[in-house]
Amino acid sequence: MDDVELLQPWSTFVMRTKLQPEVLEEMLKITDEILSGKQNHTSWGSNLAGQIEDEYRIDRRHLPTNVTTYLHEALQQFVRLQLLQSSPYPNPHDIDAHHKRRQEVLKGDISTELLALWVVSQKDNEYNPIHLHTECMVSAVMYLKIPEYLPSKKAHRDDDGAICFSGMTPQDHYFVNDIVMNIKPQVGDFFVFPSSQQHQVYPFQTKDGKSERRSVSLNANFNSNIRRKYEEETSR
Repeated sequence: MDDVELLQPWSTFVMRTKLQPEVLEEMLKITDEILSGKQNHTSWGSNLAGQIEDEYRIDRRHLPTNVTTYLHEALQQFVRLQLLQSSPYPNPHDIDAHHKRRQEVLKGDISTELLALWVVSQKDNEYNPIHLHTECMVSAVMYLKIPEYLPSKKAHRDDDGAICFSGMTPQDHYFVNDIVMNIKPQVGDFFVFPSSQQHQVYPFQTKDGKSERRSVSLNANFNSNIRRKYEEETSR
């Protein structure tokens, strides 16, 4: 059966990729300066859900050009992939119209705006309760340092230190595995997801009780001629 098409305009996804080595290096340097007090920083914890002591805002002006370029490209790729599956579908029997719609998405203009970035220096027993991000459209998190965790007390639940994404659609007992997705991130992992995607971070324990798990989160908005066109079409 060759003539098959999967249609899922109601679903969203989490995009996972790896930071470029030079981006990882730059972000480690920037966050080192913030956490050591060498760079002026603002506590950002009062704006966040995490039960974490060290959370500081990163001034976008301190980001090197190659880092901002990489972030915008990653965000734009996420938006483009999401628009590919969520854009209004033309008549499925009109192959030319369907091809034209895909080309519009692939070649259309997409711009992104970084709204806020912050570093999270998480220690033993600190955690982030389930939450989502507001006043933005897209969110992301990158991992710069991962400590060696102590083994979980229950071998079949290796959740310590995991980031947990909660399902955004009703669970189907036959075709969907779990309504949550637990991932134990590695250094360099970079996740991009809709700002409405619920997620949480489990606590962990380390041998010395003082190790650090460091991440940087960000919020962003996007705009595109594709999105505006589809909004006009669906409002008619």
